[in-house]
Amino acid sequence: MTDISRRRTTFWVLCAVSVVSLAWSQRNADFLPQRIVLNAIGTVERVISSVGRGVAGTVTSVRELRDLRREYTLVLDQLQEYRSVATDLEVLSRENDRLREQLGFLERIEFRALPARVVGKSEHTIYTTLTINRGERHGIRPGQPVVAYTGGKEGLVGRVQRVSDWYAVILPVFAVNSFVGARLERSRFEGLIEGTGYAEDPMRMRYVASQARDGIEYGEPVVTSGLSSRFPPDLRVGTVREVSSPPYEPSLVLRVDSIVDFDRLEFVSVLLSEVDR
Repeated sequence: MTDISRRRTTFWVLCAVSVVSLAWSQRNADFLPQRIVLNAIGTVERVISSVGRGVAGTVTSVRELRDLRREYTLVLDQLQEYRSVATDLEVLSRENDRLREQLGFLERIEFRALPARVVGKSEHTIYTTLTINRGERHGIRPGQPVVAYTGGKEGLVGRVQRVSDWYAVILPVFAVNSFVGARLERSRFEGLIEGTGYAEDPMRMRYVASQARDGIEYGEPVVTSGLSSRFPPDLRVGTVREVSSPPYEPSLVLRVDSIVDFDRLEFVSVLLSEVDR
């Protein structure tokens, strides 16, 4: 071995011994390379832990959102059911009120009355016939009066025109072939109401004495006179809208609005016979 080689070997051995001695002397102190490695490992662990927490939080949030959507859907379904129930109750309440009104009216009249429901309307310029769910098997006969109680007012609907076993067809007071003996409720002048068949001008009362003009009030009720056996007296038919005196008529002509709202008519009563007192 040459001197240069020996010197190199001696140098590296001394360096190694110095490093080992330094490490042994500072074994309880932080060693720089070790500290660098440990810091790097700690940083990686923190990053991994943060990412893990983020992923876990995202999964939890997605699960919570899914649960909230499911609960929201259930709440909407329950709300819809409650709304349906409330609507049904409101409809039943209104129908019950109408039936109570009809019953109260029937208790006041002096005829045996058969309640019925309107199940059909035949329409041309205005409803020309009504069909009810009662017929000959229930005691219905042609010519019997039909009345109703609507909007807090009782009134004449018309008369039975024809019947079958289970149904009857009603001719309303405004129909072209309908005629009703009537009088003004307050002034007591009499006349004959005839139907026109038109919604804007449903009835006219003819043959009213000319001297009645000054005593007639607009809006005055018109009632049945009872002079014929077809209709009992004092059933309201309508109210006076207009009074005229055509030159070709020797008497007054009154335009009369029906007291019954036929567009919303649901229940009627057929007067079968007079109640024994």
